[in-house]
Amino acid sequence: MPSLLPGFEYDIFISYRHNDNLDGASAGSGHGWVTDFVQNLEKELRSTLKDTVTIYFDRNPHDGLLETHSVDKSLEGKLKCLIFIPIISQTYCDTKSFAWQHEFCAFNRIAKEDPVGRDIKLSNGNVASRILPIKIHDLDVEDKSLLEGEMGGVLRAIEFIYKEAGVNRPLKATDDRSLNQNKIDYRNQVNKVANAIKEIVSALKNPSAQAPRTAINEQPTTTPPKNKKALIASIALLLLVAISYFFYQQRSANNEQTTELDKSIAVLSFADMSPNHDQEYFGAGIAEEIINVLAQSGDIKVIARSSSFQFKGKNEDLRTIGKMLDVATILEGSVRKSDNLIRVTAQLIRTEDGAHLWSKTFDRKPADIFSIQDEIASAISVALKATLSPSATSDKKEIWNEEARKLYQTGRFYFDRSSKGDNLRAQDFFKQSLSKDSAHATVWAYYASTYMGNSASFESFNRKALQIDSLNSDALVSEALINYRVRFDHQSAKRLIDKAYRLYPKDARVLRNAC
Repeated sequence: MPSLLPGFEYDIFISYRHNDNLDGASAGSGHGWVTDFVQNLEKELRSTLKDTVTIYFDRNPHDGLLETHSVDKSLEGKLKCLIFIPIISQTYCDTKSFAWQHEFCAFNRIAKEDPVGRDIKLSNGNVASRILPIKIHDLDVEDKSLLEGEMGGVLRAIEFIYKEAGVNRPLKATDDRSLNQNKIDYRNQVNKVANAIKEIVSALKNPSAQAPRTAINEQPTTTPPKNKKALIASIALLLLVAISYFFYQQRSANNEQTTELDKSIAVLSFADMSPNHDQEYFGAGIAEEIINVLAQSGDIKVIARSSSFQFKGKNEDLRTIGKMLDVATILEGSVRKSDNLIRVTAQLIRTEDGAHLWSKTFDRKPADIFSIQDEIASAISVALKATLSPSATSDKKEIWNEEARKLYQTGRFYFDRSSKGDNLRAQDFFKQSLSKDSAHATVWAYYASTYMGNSASFESFNRKALQIDSLNSDALVSEALINYRVRFDHQSAKRLIDKAYRLYPKDARVLRNAC
């Protein structure tokens, strides 16, 4: 059966590593995961598209394309397809592999050169790639960077990943979504793939750029006299000037609002990509430090941590998050600890179209890691053409004991989760941090705040915070809470909060308590 469009061999090409299609993907199926997925996709497509689509899927690795075959000639026709679906796994992104070299990279090159193009405009005005990735594992940072480098943009994949603590495997049709950290359902994800295919096929069959139609009552074209031509040209010129002036006025009237939107940002909690998944606290900590630095700029609208961190661990499209938070840009990133190095990757994304505005990968030793926060904040200010205040720097200049800071950030991670059990965990981590390094007012202030139900300890520990730094924002907030809840001195509490607000008008904790 030929493709839906002339000039193409297949509608869909499925690319995968054969190790990802081992037996036992579904209970009792006797098939591998990829085989099951293709069969389920074929069923879903039959109920989604009116037309029957053709799929090239090399079901048998022994009868398929091998390195001993003439690769170029064998794949010349098969890769001439409308949509290319790579099954992205932990082993797919191997530059030496057959699937990567002769399928993924080859299609990407062919699609860019054919008349249709790799990226097409959908009926709703959005742009989609004819490469439709399916992700079945969380990827190493290096693999994600390799993929995005080849595609020339952010990886936007439909995920089929089942996660628990220490688990990273393909999602099965039999999996209980309530047990999966990602909370996704296999059937729903297959349906998403089918609908994405439908969108792309519809756009290819009905391209938006069509030749202008002739009106029914349009008269045959005749050559007008020269004076009529001049009159028509004059009228067209006047119309052009009037339209240009109108849009100039509109742009000028909305200039202030546009500028604010262009300089709005949400910083998401950085994902933990470490093999042991033990750096979640650090991912949240580095994102919060960046928020605090950016918030000191009068030019940038920064979404509060409580709002941006609500999407942690959720499979939301960044454009959707941008609309929900009303921001023009999003900073997302990841942290990965390996041996004596920590790798931090950060990407600034424009929410309107998902375009990459800036990205960078940092490799640092643990002792040097905190300089990254200011580097990222500075890069963002440049990308947004905003001005950072000279005082808008993180607290990296403080002399920290490395282990103490790690314990403090872990404590903050649990403190911000707010449950009783988490509060006790936070209290223990703050206590351990202070045993390593007792010179930081912020740690004392948060440690004091874990004792809100014990007024004597609350007052005693926060007094130590104020002795170290009488103008520390967290110590001022805690002292205000003590005045309000313990001493019932509401006027003194208000004076302290007002003082903290004058000193730190963009501090998230100050703002929460100033309301």
